[in-house]
Amino acid sequence: MNKFMKVLAASALVATALVGCGKSSTYAKAGLGVVTSMGHSNAKEVNTTFAAIGLDSDGKIQWIDIDVAQGVPADNELTQTKKERKEDYRMKNASPIQKEWNEQAAAFEEFCKGKTPEEVGKIAVNDEGKPTDADLTAGCTITITDMQKAVVAAGNNSQEVETDSLSLGRVMSYEADYGKDANEYLTTDLALVAKDADGKIQWVDIETAKIKNDGSELRTKTEQQKDYNMAAASPIQKEWFEQVAALEAALIGKTADDVAKLAGDDGKATDADIAAGCTITVNAFQAALEKAMK
Repeated sequence: MNKFMKVLAASALVATALVGCGKSSTYAKAGLGVVTSMGHSNAKEVNTTFAAIGLDSDGKIQWIDIDVAQGVPADNELTQTKKERKEDYRMKNASPIQKEWNEQAAAFEEFCKGKTPEEVGKIAVNDEGKPTDADLTAGCTITITDMQKAVVAAGNNSQEVETDSLSLGRVMSYEADYGKDANEYLTTDLALVAKDADGKIQWVDIETAKIKNDGSELRTKTEQQKDYNMAAASPIQKEWFEQVAALEAALIGKTADDVAKLAGDDGKATDADIAAGCTITVNAFQAALEKAMK
């Protein structure tokens, strides 16, 4: 083979390799898990822990985002998650390793990478739910049990996506029962988004945890399914999870600009095709989607 033919052959091999890389994706599956527990510093404090994960073809975690929406509904002072608060969470001085919550959560996330969700669920903890592995405790000494449960739930909820881009948007808010002034609920709206190469939504998972301060219902709205009892009062006779599924399907192919126009002044979808299957307010989902698509 002469020199010119060798160059052609080498070029063909490179091209083949590049085509092969183009067909593969970093994440084969993505999932979102939510776990809520009550009362850490206050009996009526809501702690909604959520984990979003991206799994490779072997089912191992390659991307992970863990956070907690923590607040007392009657106070309704905090509208940022623990991760969003960063140094304002003020854990560092009380920490034996002088690390803030977001730094310790990042260390836990890094420790989870390369493991399956089931393996994360089996990470050893002491009676306080704190990790015992020396490599992990070097960067994370906080209680991780709800984080573990959220990761396992995310694995159980995972769906095929084949994407290179995953991001999670989160929004905290407080709500009152109809006709009441005092807020009794901490609501966490989540949007896990997979984007294609053009920045368009390729896949999306929307979830809401609306938790009352008495802990009477700790399941997310999706987990409640028909127990949420929305269908009878709905103008289209659809449950919450059915309406959100319709919204998710309608969002495929949408851009960040499209998302910015999603909700009208009344908080409901402005697009007639979306409104045909989703008549609930979508402004909180819009805010979570906008965060995910930045």
